[in-house]
Amino acid sequence: MDRVDEEIEIPNYFLCPISLEIMKDPVTAVSGITYDRQSIVQWLEKVPSCPVTKQHLPLDSDLTPNHTLRRLIQHWCVENATRGVARIPTPRAPPGKLNIVEEIKNLKKFVVEASGREETLKKLEVLAMEGETNRRMMCEAGVHRSLILFVVKCTREEEEEGQHLKGHLDESLRLLHLIGVPLNDARALLIENDQMLESLTLILHQQDFINKAYTIVLLRNLTGNASSHIVESPSVSATLQPSSSSVRSKLDRSLVIKRGVTAALMILLETSSWSRNRTILVDLGAVSELIELEISYSGEKRTTELVLGILSHLCCCADGRAEILAHGGGIAIVTKRVLWVSTAADDRALSILSTLSKFSPENEVVEEMVCVGTVEKLCSVLRVDCGLSLKEKAKEILRDHFDEWKRFPCINVHLHTKLLEQ
Repeated sequence: MDRVDEEIEIPNYFLCPISLEIMKDPVTAVSGITYDRQSIVQWLEKVPSCPVTKQHLPLDSDLTPNHTLRRLIQHWCVENATRGVARIPTPRAPPGKLNIVEEIKNLKKFVVEASGREETLKKLEVLAMEGETNRRMMCEAGVHRSLILFVVKCTREEEEEGQHLKGHLDESLRLLHLIGVPLNDARALLIENDQMLESLTLILHQQDFINKAYTIVLLRNLTGNASSHIVESPSVSATLQPSSSSVRSKLDRSLVIKRGVTAALMILLETSSWSRNRTILVDLGAVSELIELEISYSGEKRTTELVLGILSHLCCCADGRAEILAHGGGIAIVTKRVLWVSTAADDRALSILSTLSKFSPENEVVEEMVCVGTVEKLCSVLRVDCGLSLKEKAKEILRDHFDEWKRFPCINVHLHTKLLEQ
């Protein structure tokens, strides 16, 4: 709207009760109150009630266009055009559920037929971008299922027949990212389609980092909401086999899309909870990758908590502990994160140090803990105000190796003894 004459009086019933601006597309809710469509839709996405009457209004409640009021507003705008009031254009009718259902039929059709793929995908993306209501209706109608089926088809055809469907694959993954996968559907999808995880793993081989990020988030949605026996099943374990190098792909530090990295780490945290997966992850070089990732991310809170959580799981096997000790910065970076990020990070870091000191008590390990400041940091834990469980872990480590550490001239034996007696 152009500059409006400050003396002009705008009728109150032209103003949206939410935005307090002239309504461009007035609609009446079932509560009887009229709002601008964009304002009330955005409101209902956050609060499912009428702003004026407080009556419960679900997101998909009917919003009836108030054509009479819209015409009055348009007529008033024309009459006051010379005073800086711009005419309100007639709004385009929003797509209804029937439109989406029709596009879904086309989508399911082009999964097996080449015609209309690109046009249908673009239409669906436009619908998804228009609001949460459309995205929810898409999920209810099973768009995500059809898209996943199409992604599997794309990857299999490209792998087996050399067909290049990259453009359609890009659009499908982007659309899946927009609409998501319902929580209650993840388990069924994994059970019904045994090629899904293999196909998604193939995408992680590709050089397109955006597609990698979309795929990692999708994997997180699928495996994060599945039951433990599915995550631990041969199909999931197959995605961790050395031949696929999927862990390296997930931890690729060139992939700077934060959400993708976080989702990848969450997948690894869950899969590393089961002992059968730990050896696979260690053999793939996950320990070194995690340490390097943590060093490069400089202690970003969520990343640090996830990295330390995975390392604490991998510490439960001898090969995992050996890999941490073999990395020149392993003990140092874990020590540095104590009392530096969060309570959760403290707990995980101390668990790692405790496991290393208990099951790998070689002289070199004990000496390295002195050199990188681990002993000093453990003493700091005992001096600061933190949880009792953290203090007990620190005390246990200090007590187990007190006789070795007191021989080092840099260790304050008197302070050390005093802290252990507290």
